Amino acid sequence: MFTDTLWTLLEEKLFSLPSTNILFNAYHESNPDADLPDGHLIRQENFRNYLNSFDREPPLLVLGEAAGPWGCRFSGVPFTSEEQICSQDFPFSGKQSSQRASPHRENTAKIFWTAMQSFHPNFFVWNCVPFHPHLLEDSLSVRSPSGEELIRFYPLLKALLSLLHPWRVVAVGRKAEQALRNLEYPCIYVRHPSHGGATEFRAAIDRIMSNL
Repeated sequence: MFTDTLWTLLEEKLFSLPSTNILFNAYHESNPDADLPDGHLIRQENFRNYLNSFDREPPLLVLGEAAGPWGCRFSGVPFTSEEQICSQDFPFSGKQSSQRASPHRENTAKIFWTAMQSFHPNFFVWNCVPFHPHLLEDSLSVRSPSGEELIRFYPLLKALLSLLHPWRVVAVGRKAEQALRNLEYPCIYVRHPSHGGATEFRAAIDRIMSNL
């Protein structure tokens, strides 16, 4: 099963990597100002639950840019919020890793899964930069990953593509498209669902899934 091989790959190539002062590895450590003490282990478990929701290799890979501060940063799953994985009507379950009174919610995650949930498990979601990029002195800020940061994770992305060998790859946003083009991997670009892109994103996904 591809999920076991992928889990081993992530244990070796991602979970053990330390954060930097502008890139946070949410699977490796917990921030005492924002996370529960074992937050990073909760996020690993959440991602494992996500993997366990697959019974076969999905034909589609949906690739985002990087972990966002209110979604994957706390849930451990790209384009997914804590609020979603803690709900009863989601394709897989999870736990809250933040120390907030209530789980984090993210508008982009809501838009994404509103468009995608009916197609699960026919797609797999990942980020070309699996860390959370942030500003130097603001660990929960939003920052687009740099070109050098994309390049750093090319080996992991190549290994993922080789393992999944998806029939099609969807690049959500220009940075994801750039990463795939640089790896000479064919992809379909769709607009990122944030900042007014929700309608275009949903329409593009419907077109793509109707042709799978």
